[in-house]
Amino acid sequence: MELLSSSTTDTVPPLPPNTQPLEHQIAGHFYGRSHSKYGLLEQKSTGLVLKPFISAPRGPREHQFYVDVFSSGSSAQLRNLRPFLPKFFGTHEFAGMQYLMLENILARFQRPCIADVKIGRITYDSDANTEKKQRLTNNFPAAADIGFQLLGWKTYRSSEKKYVYHHKLCSRSIEKHEIFSALANFFGAPENDHRPVVLAVLERLRALEHLMKDIHSFVFIATSLLIVYEGEQHQSCAQSMPKVDVRLIDFAHVFPVKDEDGNPTKQSDENFLFGLRSYIEHLEIIAHDKFVYLPLEKLNHNESANALSACYTTFT
Repeated sequence: MELLSSSTTDTVPPLPPNTQPLEHQIAGHFYGRSHSKYGLLEQKSTGLVLKPFISAPRGPREHQFYVDVFSSGSSAQLRNLRPFLPKFFGTHEFAGMQYLMLENILARFQRPCIADVKIGRITYDSDANTEKKQRLTNNFPAAADIGFQLLGWKTYRSSEKKYVYHHKLCSRSIEKHEIFSALANFFGAPENDHRPVVLAVLERLRALEHLMKDIHSFVFIATSLLIVYEGEQHQSCAQSMPKVDVRLIDFAHVFPVKDEDGNPTKQSDENFLFGLRSYIEHLEIIAHDKFVYLPLEKLNHNESANALSACYTTFT
């Protein structure tokens, strides 16, 4: 079995049969564009997502976490987390590369709007060297205060029949005082009333927070929330509950809790809980009737002067 290397290559690996690059990907390794050229794929016949193993020990560590959660012998706390993870369907190997086979969360949405939100004030583990710690901290310094960072988001504007995608470079340009407007922008502001979708997402987030505070055997570093809602609902489903989903993704830096001697112990993951609760609090503010959306020019990618090269608009 090959593990995805962190080195740069110009060679694009062959696609496994019956697969294609994942549509609507927001962050992470993009097929043909990442340093290794490996990336997230979609199996055409089943719709399952294929995620390549990243370099050891990260890939095997993420695989082991999925096994721990979905095995028949998992603890009650981990079993309770299953509705908040992509379902795990084992592994697939092609041309020496091992892939996780995961549920495609977007499959049930007609026009999915997606955000990737990394949770935690600290997003590096104890193995990170000084350079890596500094680089990750500098990516979005405000995360040290608010406990989360936007890695990117993609929204569907039904009135114009177009998708607008904001890349991580755009997300990192958001200042701390602009976070509320950036969050509301993802949820449809100013074209649509963002509050019903935010309230539906908050319901899922509060349920997740209730479960996570009882997880004492793992710490979740650099794990993300994948937030999804239906982009067509403002036209066809105005009177019904918005269709939303919230899942945890990215477990390459999930570690069993151990004491100083390396023995298993139990403690709350305060870094993750702080970020999750902060994100909930921010959404509660933009869901309030008194919240006023302030447009951000840097998010207007129709203006070439403001557009970042990695962000784009596509019409459907």
